[in-house]
Amino acid sequence: MLVQEKGTISGSEEFHPKPSEIAEKLLFYVVGCGVFFCEYGYRIEREDYGNYMLLYVTKGVLAVSTEGKTYLVKEGQAAFLNCHKYHTYYAKGFVSFFWVHFEGSNTAEFYEEFTERRNGIVLEGSPAEKIRKNIFSIVSYYKNDLEVIEVEHSQNLYDCLCLLTFAREEEESVIEPESTRAVSIAKEYIRQNMDQNLSLDGVAETVGLSACHFSRVFKKETSYSPYEYIILVRLNKAKHLLNTTDKTIKEIAYEVGYRSESNFCNAFTSKIGISPMNFRKFKL
Repeated sequence: MLVQEKGTISGSEEFHPKPSEIAEKLLFYVVGCGVFFCEYGYRIEREDYGNYMLLYVTKGVLAVSTEGKTYLVKEGQAAFLNCHKYHTYYAKGFVSFFWVHFEGSNTAEFYEEFTERRNGIVLEGSPAEKIRKNIFSIVSYYKNDLEVIEVEHSQNLYDCLCLLTFAREEEESVIEPESTRAVSIAKEYIRQNMDQNLSLDGVAETVGLSACHFSRVFKKETSYSPYEYIILVRLNKAKHLLNTTDKTIKEIAYEVGYRSESNFCNAFTSKIGISPMNFRKFKL
């Protein structure tokens, strides 16, 4: 669902599922997750929030204070918070980040081992990137209204905890090339904002590159131009909605970023080779 918290901006979403009894008893389980795009003024301050939190910053810097220390979690870094204790975090200018609140029987032991080994709550490099992928996978289930399989989410969270605790030092020194990271962030931004009026300049701005340079590196990394990738993401989401929902063609068109049903139908038919109505009818 869309977010109304002060300091969050367009594109921010959060989800608060209710875990099953078996998940609470046997698994690591999600109690909240989302993606936030924030500006200066965004600030969270909590006492005991009753769970733990993983976050990954995709753009900007998030200042996090916990247990008497303040950390700057920068683009490409992950952080692990014990939200049972007093903590705050706030945006230092524009920042975007994925997050998940979760619990599980021995999460406390993982947290203690991690902070003792790392002398802090921040992780970077290859392990952080793997954590990003796991968090993004969890958020995507809720964002795209997919059937939630709690065991899979538990495995994702367990993988994150193992990466946090047991990642080798040499793994942390493997830093993703800047162009690859920029494309990765841009792809996620497009997926998260496909219903908006996306432009080349706007997407390039989110990763701090000129439109010309961004187009070159995006094409090199993905074999698609940014425009082609936007269409691909929109039509893939449209196919999913056509097969899994009863939403009208017009509703789906607007949900994936088209401002008229006819433009959507023309684009869909041109790229997929069949109209949206027939795609739904024949369950393709």
